[in-house]
Amino acid sequence: MVSFDDRLAAAKAAPKTFRDVDVLLDAGLADKREALQAALDAAKEAAKNDQRLTAPDDESAAIQKQLDELVAESADSIITLRFFRLPGDQWADIMSHCPARVGAPMDEFYGYNMQTAAKIAAPINGVRVEGDSLIPLRVEPATDASPAVNQWADLFETISGAEAARIESAIWELNVYEPDSNMGRLKKALATRPA
Repeated sequence: MVSFDDRLAAAKAAPKTFRDVDVLLDAGLADKREALQAALDAAKEAAKNDQRLTAPDDESAAIQKQLDELVAESADSIITLRFFRLPGDQWADIMSHCPARVGAPMDEFYGYNMQTAAKIAAPINGVRVEGDSLIPLRVEPATDASPAVNQWADLFETISGAEAARIESAIWELNVYEPDSNMGRLKKALATRPA
């Protein structure tokens, strides 16, 4: 039989569970892409209705070129963030600092404000992925020589609501949903196995 100490050591040595979330740091690119796509669709429709069978579709080609350039440009604006599961005591501490909002069903169900919890957890368990490197975002207090830096706060002010929701979901899945569902499945499997 495996001892408690051996199980604890194996759990501590296991790779950390994580989730990656992509965010777009230039929201203007999305708006430009949407406008170019609408212009391209309109140009293609106009070309389709052109009665000249051999007329070149120069307008569609020019818009497609702009769209391709924009897509290439936006590749540099996509940032991957990686979030790791927090130790239970850290997650419990975060939850204790995020009181539930009255009238928010998710808050009332879990007993705390998940959005605030995710914003507190992100700097603790999140990093930026760049190739094979994991790079912490900077959070530094102001000094006499330099102003305060909080790249996490700046990030949350910059990204869209959908991207913020994906970050919140990743942190919630890692720290609440997966541990709960894994325990439930294991208990169910153990209860139905033959004695």
